[in-house]
Amino acid sequence: MLIDFHSHFSSPDSIVCTADASAPDRDSALLRCAGLLPDKWTVQGQEQLFSLLARNSGLQLGEVGLDRRFESIMPMDRQITILKQELEFAILKERSISLHCVHATKPMIDILKELDFRPYSILWHGFNGSPETARELAKLNVILSIGPRFSGNIESILHSNPYTVPETDYEGSNNLEHQKILENQYHRFPEDYQDQAEKMFSLFCHQ
Repeated sequence: MLIDFHSHFSSPDSIVCTADASAPDRDSALLRCAGLLPDKWTVQGQEQLFSLLARNSGLQLGEVGLDRRFESIMPMDRQITILKQELEFAILKERSISLHCVHATKPMIDILKELDFRPYSILWHGFNGSPETARELAKLNVILSIGPRFSGNIESILHSNPYTVPETDYEGSNNLEHQKILENQYHRFPEDYQDQAEKMFSLFCHQ
């Protein structure tokens, strides 16, 4: 099975994430995550998110993160404070985490350096950084997830951080379309990368 490490389309091969404090369909996802991005954040939404995680032991956190595009809605210092709360809650509950980061690499890495999380329980979704950044995240035991919009050289990222996996970030509703995108993503990785991806999934899920 080809594992999709970040999708918004419920399917048996996907880690399915939300960005609005709602839980994905429990019956059709390989792994379910509930999250809340800064543009959708409210006090009520965060309370709902924490309640979902507390009630559902199999639910993970994601996607949550930092995004400079939303600074007019929520200043970066406030985004950082809220993200720390969310990550600390997830770590306390022993949940895995799918991170969203747009134009905020340094503050995100600074946050990760402060946290005591289980190795490989954090996945940096939609990674589009440099090999140097990939190497720094490898030292922090962070999994990198690369989607269709990745514009760099995947081999150089894998060399810097072998804990790198494919994703689709698919938001549609067509199973055949999703499968085609997922297959194309795996074609960008070395041959027979499926076995490595399965190992990364086991680490991420603490299996």
